Amino acid sequence: MRLRARVVFECAGAREARSLAATLHADNRTIPKGQSLRVERDSRRLTFVIESPGPACIASALSLLSDASLFQQVWTLAS
Repeated sequence: MRLRARVVFECAGAREARSLAATLHADNRTIPKGQSLRVERDSRRLTFVIESPGPACIASALSLLSDASLFQQVWTLAS
């Protein structure tokens, strides 16, 4: 069985989406064997699609959410 997780972030603007994409992409350069990661950005919407032959994609999606939460805290403080 192959699982797919789709995580969509709606940012306040394109600049925030670009920064979030750069931050999360840098943090996820190494992915587990057999897992794939695709990132799509459309202006202020950022979509991550993670696929794996087992539940590893769920752990990766949770990690993305955690990293995005930290990004949001830092972004808010910097604004």
